[in-house]
Amino acid sequence: MWELVNIDATIIAQVLNFIILLAILAKFCYKPLLKVMDDRRNRIINNLDSAEQTRLEAEELKKQYAQQLADARAEATAIVDKANKIGQKLHDDFMSQAQAEKEQLMATAREHIEQEKQQAMLDVRTEVISLATEIAGKVVSEKLTGAEDQALIAKTADKVLNK
Repeated sequence: MWELVNIDATIIAQVLNFIILLAILAKFCYKPLLKVMDDRRNRIINNLDSAEQTRLEAEELKKQYAQQLADARAEATAIVDKANKIGQKLHDDFMSQAQAEKEQLMATAREHIEQEKQQAMLDVRTEVISLATEIAGKVVSEKLTGAEDQALIAKTADKVLNK
């Protein structure tokens, strides 16, 4: 069995060369390569952590902006509602004031009409008395001037006017 494996000095030299090469590669290439890979892995992890932190901050800002927008909309709605209420109150005040002025004008006009009516009635009564006295005077051929005659004529004129 030993015959198949022929061990000579070149195989031993090759194995020693291979081991030395492995040691040199381990010291000068493998360890720096592992260090570079670890540094890169750490940098990637840091970048991912930083990206996650930035994403969380962006979400928080988005929530804040959404809340500010909702607050601004609520405030705008409140301002519009307040303006509508003020406008409605002003409208109601103007309408009630206009109604009061209308009623006052109507009352003044009624009083004026009533006064004019009373004055017209007095004027008509006076005219009727005067005409009745004149007519009676022509009929009787004398001018009536007595107080009783004037009272009788006034009573007759009142009856005529109240019909």
